[in-house]
Amino acid sequence: MVGPLAPRVLGECSGWVSAQGYSQGSAAGIVNLLRRLSLWMQAVGAGVDDIDEELLARFIAAERSREVVCVTVKTSMGAMRRFLTAAGYLRVAEAGTAAVTPAQAAVGQWCSWMRAERVLSEKTITARCYYAAGLLDVLIAVDGSVAWGRLDASVVNVYVAERGRGYGVASRAHIVDAVRCLLRWALSTGRIDRDLTAGILKPAPARRSLPRGVDAEQIAALLGVCDPGTAIGARDRAVVLVLVRLGLRAGEAARLSLDDLDWASGRLKVTGKGREHILPIPVDVGQALTDWLRLRPDALDRAVFVRTKAPRQMMTPSGISGIIARLSGLAGIEQIHAHRLRHTAAMAVLAAGGSCAVVPEAGYRYHIRESSISRVLHLHHVEAMLAGDRRFLSRFPLTGAAAAAQRRRTRSLEEAHVFLTLVQ
Repeated sequence: MVGPLAPRVLGECSGWVSAQGYSQGSAAGIVNLLRRLSLWMQAVGAGVDDIDEELLARFIAAERSREVVCVTVKTSMGAMRRFLTAAGYLRVAEAGTAAVTPAQAAVGQWCSWMRAERVLSEKTITARCYYAAGLLDVLIAVDGSVAWGRLDASVVNVYVAERGRGYGVASRAHIVDAVRCLLRWALSTGRIDRDLTAGILKPAPARRSLPRGVDAEQIAALLGVCDPGTAIGARDRAVVLVLVRLGLRAGEAARLSLDDLDWASGRLKVTGKGREHILPIPVDVGQALTDWLRLRPDALDRAVFVRTKAPRQMMTPSGISGIIARLSGLAGIEQIHAHRLRHTAAMAVLAAGGSCAVVPEAGYRYHIRESSISRVLHLHHVEAMLAGDRRFLSRFPLTGAAAAAQRRRTRSLEEAHVFLTLVQ
């Protein structure tokens, strides 16, 4: 081995590709490309400290100028770049030092306000900036400043209509929410002198219908194309059963950790929407999880469901949903995504006669009509009532008929909590 990368950097790369879970062939291709880079660097008189994006671009150009281009230039360049970055040999390009514009400064201040005053998550802040920050571009004056005086309801509505073009009802509602948030910040900080939120157009309401589930034949078809004798087949079968039997969201399934499985009690912890829930593990789900975990490859994290290809790490929510879409294609049925399986779990409760009556005389109930489900009770309502009952009972113990009535109420609330966890 020759060149400035031999033998230390090449040795580090061999360890890195092994830890990432690359197959023997893929790992050999990555190391081979790094060896070619080392030889080329020796030829042009470059050292380890000279590695940057410009040097890599010159190397790629030199490789592609050959009469026969090595296939690893196409297949392994990305992985080699990731190794060089992870090992500290390739520095991430620093952001430009261009001056911040007034509009960019305003967006930054709005983000700080959302964090400090509204206590919003970074994901929500990013989404609101994506949808609403463009409104400030409409207000840019000739000198580059933000002309807040131009802002009125007509300007806002033109922006909302244009920004929502091509989006569905749900996304257009997110745009309106983001713009409202921006206007509230502008009002609270004195940038505008009147509340414009009341004049913003609202998107047409969505035509609500009952959630579409998946029938037993379709579920059987999905499971039928999973080969439990292979790692990927065992994983996919476990994903299907977790989604359809427990009603998890794709993101909740993706975030499941090995530490969330309590085999002793037969329960698992689910985290999602800022809440934690403890759910029982049905026998068939437990068997599927056991079959998968026996074949699960060593991974970079402790996620239950991991990629079978390098880098072996936690699957993304889109990856979980993509499994269901791929299986439906293999099974020759209509394309199905993960949330349809969640709906299947909820609809099974309804089909079995499940209701959400908490206190019948108070009217708290899931009203099921022919074409819609009207949610008059939300999960946080149930949680608040349970918490309030616990505080009351800690101070005022009940006896006799009152205690029996309270037990019925608590049981009904707990059933409602399980049901709403599935459908909300």
